[in-house]
Amino acid sequence: MLIMGKTQKINFLIIVIYFSIIAGYFFGEDSIGGAYRDFNGHQHIAEKFNENFILTLLNYDELGHRHSPLFYIFKSLVIDFGENFHRLFFLHLFLLIPLFFYKSLKLTYPKVDKYYLKIFSLILLLFPTIRSYSIWPDPHLLGVLFFTISIYFYLKFKFIEKKKHLKNSLLNTFFLALAAYCSPNFGVFVIFFLFDFFKKYKFSNKIFFILLLNFLLSIPFFYYLFVLDINFIFNDVGWDVGENFYSLNNIFNKFIIIISIFFIYLLPLLVSKELDYKFAKISNSKIEISIYLIVFVIACYFFDFSSVYKLTNSGGGVIYNLSNYIFNNNYLLFIICFFTYLYLIQAFKFDRKNLILFTILILSNPQITIWQANFSPTIFFLIFLLFNSNFKKEFFKLRTIYICYIYFFLYLVVSISKKMII
Repeated sequence: MLIMGKTQKINFLIIVIYFSIIAGYFFGEDSIGGAYRDFNGHQHIAEKFNENFILTLLNYDELGHRHSPLFYIFKSLVIDFGENFHRLFFLHLFLLIPLFFYKSLKLTYPKVDKYYLKIFSLILLLFPTIRSYSIWPDPHLLGVLFFTISIYFYLKFKFIEKKKHLKNSLLNTFFLALAAYCSPNFGVFVIFFLFDFFKKYKFSNKIFFILLLNFLLSIPFFYYLFVLDINFIFNDVGWDVGENFYSLNNIFNKFIIIISIFFIYLLPLLVSKELDYKFAKISNSKIEISIYLIVFVIACYFFDFSSVYKLTNSGGGVIYNLSNYIFNNNYLLFIICFFTYLYLIQAFKFDRKNLILFTILILSNPQITIWQANFSPTIFFLIFLLFNSNFKKEFFKLRTIYICYIYFFLYLVVSISKKMII
């Protein structure tokens, strides 16, 4: 009987998952439910760039879309062998996401067997967002790709190559800018990265170069939006981008829903008992605990996503929809969020940079609509790459990885089945 070695097992897994995506391509898989609609609705944009690049670029806001034009510009520049070629081109381009996730995992967990890290990185290809937007290409996933690369260079800056710290800082800045040009919500992560760069370089020439590069890369963006007045972000289909950003309802909607999305990615860690989750660690101070409880109660009081949901008949994330589908109220959502909130408090106390990242997530979604796809796989990356996490260091073992695979496979099957039934 032939027993496969580690390399053969990895190759076999890659082949199986790859062909599952190719099968999804031929069968038109859309496990998030909106990728196909978005793809068809935006198909004409790249065509307009092909017909008259300058005219389309200077009148982009008149097309009535709030997505960045960079993806459609890039798409128009790809050799035109037809729609199927474009879709397959981007499908294979987006396979770089798990590759750079793996490279980042190696930097973050240098003592873990690369075999386990390779297996774990391939889980991304079971995510409905990645599969759907690979099959039906979208600007968000191109932004995710560049964001993943920016994280990789940040981790190189953080963990290795001391002589190349500045180079990796600048590369992080460059790819983060590309991510923001594809999907502007990634731009606010510059706050987190600059925080660490300042800690390392203080007020030196190196921090000046990083700030200068940030400034230079932002000029075309602000010139396009505010000088040429092609402000596509704040157009009529922007779902109140900016207008209600500071309203208590909008802030606490994000607070609750983003916490519920964290639960989706933390659940397999809870099942595998890899989270150091002890209520006693939250605080010994009754005043501090009272403050945490008051914040959560206020968030629940001001939470009301129903009117926003009616705008598109979608959004809110899995837990919100599940709670309202089963019980026709938000009680299940609040219960799940409460226990997830307690864990996140532990993470925030463990390292304040985790709180910065959570705040950035809220800032990254200025419109009143909230789709889980906009935070996937970003939150997953934060948990395993950027959060200074307190889950067990021996997490990457086969039993736990198998649990993650079963969990995300079932999640994918349920997502596909739900969309097929509906």
